[in-house]
Amino acid sequence: MTSTPADCAQPHRRHRKIGRHTGVAAATAVALLAPLTACSDPQREYAVPSKLCGIRLDKSLYAPIFPAGKQEKQEDPIKGEADHEQCNVYIDGFVKITVSGLWTDRTITPQPTLATLVAEHGPYKAERVPGKYPAATWPSGALTLVECPNPKYRANLYSLTIATQTIKDHDKSHDVLGKLIQAYTEKVLEMLPCGKS
Repeated sequence: MTSTPADCAQPHRRHRKIGRHTGVAAATAVALLAPLTACSDPQREYAVPSKLCGIRLDKSLYAPIFPAGKQEKQEDPIKGEADHEQCNVYIDGFVKITVSGLWTDRTITPQPTLATLVAEHGPYKAERVPGKYPAATWPSGALTLVECPNPKYRANLYSLTIATQTIKDHDKSHDVLGKLIQAYTEKVLEMLPCGKS
């Protein structure tokens, strides 16, 4: 039987008279559990990948942004080798997570700031994130902006962005994405000219 919204709001209380003792208890348990099963949240049927767009981190940092679904697929990894890179993560054929890296030409004026980069995603106020790198979040993403000279692109700044609408609660999104962008930035910088020893 398919549950309707009304069914989900009010659990069934119908009982069948199967017996005087254990039969009644079993029937009651089944009747009460059935609607809970039918109304449960969608589940993630795929395994959380070992890397997020080519970067290996503790899975607990990025698992919360991987939504329910059956199949997961990622595009080319982030390497910092092009002036602009973007990696989309698809769940059941739909883009659910986007990670991008961008070098900023040092001759561009005015130079970008966390506030101006966040504003490119909508009328949001940049909410600063504590940590080693200058970072900020908005309701559906997080970014860092770090000094990283790169003569190849006449660049002096590098920004990393992780965008997703998986987490609906703003406070939770800020916490999860804030921790993730700090850890992700540290790993990516290890591959960039400013991070190589």
